[in-house]
Amino acid sequence: MKTIQEILSMPEASDVHKYLTARKQGFKTPLSVLEEQWNPVTHRVMDEEFRKNKIINVPTGKTNPVTGKPEYKTKKVDVVRIAIPIQKSVVNLTVGFLFMNAVTYKATAHGVDVKKMNDKQQKLYDGIMHCFHDNKMKYFDKRLARTIFKECEAAELWYQPTDAEGKLRGDIRVQLLSPSRGDKLYPHFNDYHIMDGFAREYYVFDELGDSELHFDVYDDRFCYQYVNDQKGGWRLIKALPHGFSKIPVVYYRQDQAEWEDVQWAIERVETCISNWGDTNDYFGTPKYFVKGRLEGFAEKGEQGSVFVGGDSSQMSVLSWDSSPESVKGEIAYLFNIIYSFTSVADISFENMKTLGNNTSGAAIRLMFTAPYMKADLKTEMFGEMFTRRCNIVANGISYSGAYVKGIDENTAEYIDFEPIFKPYLPKNDVELLQLITSSNGGAKSTSNRRAIELNPLNDDPDKVEEEMKEEQQEALMQQAALSGIGSAASGEQSVTNEEEEEE
Repeated sequence: MKTIQEILSMPEASDVHKYLTARKQGFKTPLSVLEEQWNPVTHRVMDEEFRKNKIINVPTGKTNPVTGKPEYKTKKVDVVRIAIPIQKSVVNLTVGFLFMNAVTYKATAHGVDVKKMNDKQQKLYDGIMHCFHDNKMKYFDKRLARTIFKECEAAELWYQPTDAEGKLRGDIRVQLLSPSRGDKLYPHFNDYHIMDGFAREYYVFDELGDSELHFDVYDDRFCYQYVNDQKGGWRLIKALPHGFSKIPVVYYRQDQAEWEDVQWAIERVETCISNWGDTNDYFGTPKYFVKGRLEGFAEKGEQGSVFVGGDSSQMSVLSWDSSPESVKGEIAYLFNIIYSFTSVADISFENMKTLGNNTSGAAIRLMFTAPYMKADLKTEMFGEMFTRRCNIVANGISYSGAYVKGIDENTAEYIDFEPIFKPYLPKNDVELLQLITSSNGGAKSTSNRRAIELNPLNDDPDKVEEEMKEEQQEALMQQAALSGIGSAASGEQSVTNEEEEEE
């Protein structure tokens, strides 16, 4: 396999494009199909070819002159079509359990936690956190995950903006790349399965709406920009340093969308509910079958009304003899399959209203074991990639001096900043507070700091701890002041008495 440098050194730009795009691995389902499954408007149940309309016979009010029988004509009647956005629910619940609590980062060196960073390491960490804050990463992470879970791939491109004069502004920014945003992503891996290059194909539109096809290739130093002029084919425009000594791209990929294993169950649910809707349309209001001659009708809204018929007339109410319980049972079973095999929690109102305030924390954790484990498994990919993200930003800081000056590249290479994920898990707050307050027969079971962090009422443990220290200090000062007043008063009285005795 050719390396990225061997490919970039090819004299023909068309060969560069061919070699970097030829080995792209496909996915289980094309993106166009995933987009149809994602949007309820384009679900199969809404397709007339899949769920055909009914053809019925309706009377014309005319009689056949030959047979004397009433004439009928065919009429197309729309059937009920109910599409449910289950795919969106599966994806959003997965994102929520994984990133409802924002990701934090810890410093490590060769896999060992760094308990106390030196001055340069602390400055580098602060610079990275500054960058993440500027880029609103806690929101970016959710958009990123949602994109991956429904499109199967995405990438984050880190870059250093310049001002009007072409000088670096002193910050680092990130851009989300994905197929739905018009990007074709082509990571290039060497023989050791390490990404040594990354390419992106996309269209650039001008003010008039005219487009131009671009192809950007990143290695560890430069961004090579190609353009297809549709006449002479691909040509290299320029190669620009991107401000890093690493490939400034993090590439994410999973083999299939989150709902693909249960797509058949989703389609069956929509079919069953739509059929049920059709049945309700036919039998939801009384319909009568009359045999013989009907001589009189009841008035609209009349209570205890009767229909008057001849001697030979018969009337019966058309009803659905089959119980709907079988349909309801199948729908419930299908939903159970969907939630079970996507490992997401059914947090619908109907399901959650059975939980009371007294439900134990152990019972809650047991109910949410599957989505919690799924979120934890997702950290396999995100943990590795978020560490790479930190390394890219740290490299950019040391390379260009963005955010923090004086950080050498060795400092950035020696230390890693690994993500800490806190998947969402509902808690019984009352039970938790009781455990924090006391255990072991009422004895204190944890440190004050840990108790503050675990208390669900504290959204800022550092601030709470500082406030508690201030309150304790204030109480001590008040106590000391009261003691001082007593002593001073006693001392003053003694002096006065001594003076009186001398007199």
